[in-house]
Amino acid sequence: MDNNDCRWPVVIGTTESGEGRVFDYVSASNILVTGAPKQGKSTAIRIIVDALKSCPEASGIQFRVIDTSKPHWDADETLGELCRELERRETLQNVGVDISGFPMIVTVIDEYSDLMEFGSRDSRRFVKDSVLRIAKEGPGLGIRLILSSRHPAKEVKALLDYFPTRLVLRVSDPKDSKLLLKSEAAFWELNVSGEMFFFHEGKTERII
Repeated sequence: MDNNDCRWPVVIGTTESGEGRVFDYVSASNILVTGAPKQGKSTAIRIIVDALKSCPEASGIQFRVIDTSKPHWDADETLGELCRELERRETLQNVGVDISGFPMIVTVIDEYSDLMEFGSRDSRRFVKDSVLRIAKEGPGLGIRLILSSRHPAKEVKALLDYFPTRLVLRVSDPKDSKLLLKSEAAFWELNVSGEMFFFHEGKTERII
């Protein structure tokens, strides 16, 4: 895809044929970034966010960043706020209000695994249920997620249907690759940090 064909272009790397790979964030919905530790998940997320921040057409986007290094209540508070905004937009839409002009809200969770490993049982359940709800209902109401996980088979299996765009770096278990790409390629064929398979609109490409 050429930059000129994208409203909100994001360049994620180079294809095996040497061409720059661009995708249009408008068509991306929620994005899942997954891979073993130190494979470049945070860098991939930063590339997407920086591209959106520098795109004039996407200037109205609001970002929410959940810092998984902070206490668990920080995630609870942010996700609770997002669920309330989702409910507000849904209510307005149901009474005939056009919400298409409302700002898009993009929420970044860099390492969902940390939220699932720490915090109280009730807090982990709240986070899990809130993320599922936002992933399922949010895109249609202008609320999207960019989420990374190092344990996709364990933590995001129930979410996959709502993450049609996936950046899959080298994973630590072939089962993870099989789940995400229907093949074990992300375990056996990626050798360098930053290499990935890009799954988008039902197609998989290798990015180097």
